[in-house]
Amino acid sequence: MATSKRIRIWRIILWAAMGAVLGALSGRWAIAVFVSVVFAFARFIGELSRPKPKSTNLPSLDPKMAEHYAASGLSDEEIKLFRKTMAELADQIRAIEALTKQVPKLRALTLNTDLIDLLHAYFEALVQAPQRLTDAGTFVYQQVPNLLDLMQKYAQITHHEVKTADTYETLDKAFTTMTGMAGKIRTDYQAFIKDDLDDLDSDVRLAKKHLDPDKMHETE
Repeated sequence: MATSKRIRIWRIILWAAMGAVLGALSGRWAIAVFVSVVFAFARFIGELSRPKPKSTNLPSLDPKMAEHYAASGLSDEEIKLFRKTMAELADQIRAIEALTKQVPKLRALTLNTDLIDLLHAYFEALVQAPQRLTDAGTFVYQQVPNLLDLMQKYAQITHHEVKTADTYETLDKAFTTMTGMAGKIRTDYQAFIKDDLDDLDSDVRLAKKHLDPDKMHETE
């Protein structure tokens, strides 16, 4: 359901006051009133044309996920924040994936760096460890939004019918930057799951210790 738009009266009053002050510089009150009305009307039009805030309604929380979040130590408010953050992140990842299907060079970038797989893997790892949202802050709040912004601009320039040498140079620099960003995401993802890998390695070593006596017995 669409969110109703609220007109911020205080901004209209503020603009009217600013207009009155500017008009008063003329020394004529009629001009001051006129400028005040013009400013107020301009701000009113601006309020009407202001984009409606996006609805933050989220799907019903699955009972299993609610239990998972609670077991991870999240409060009700933290769960709401996490779900909202992850919903926005999912939208950004889908937008990146769509761009890679539209622009051949971006498609090549993702194939060479496994970018899409990395984004999905990092996302899933964060879902499994929601209490570590702050640890993934760079990924969530900087890397993915910045990568999406750069890809959108890259796609826009790519579709220009006429390209100069400067255009191609800019595209090359952007491509190199995006490749570097993909590499940084990989490094950060590996660091994020390092504890899980260490735990798995410990379990494997422990399992081998239990298996070795059996193997020795079998060879006797």
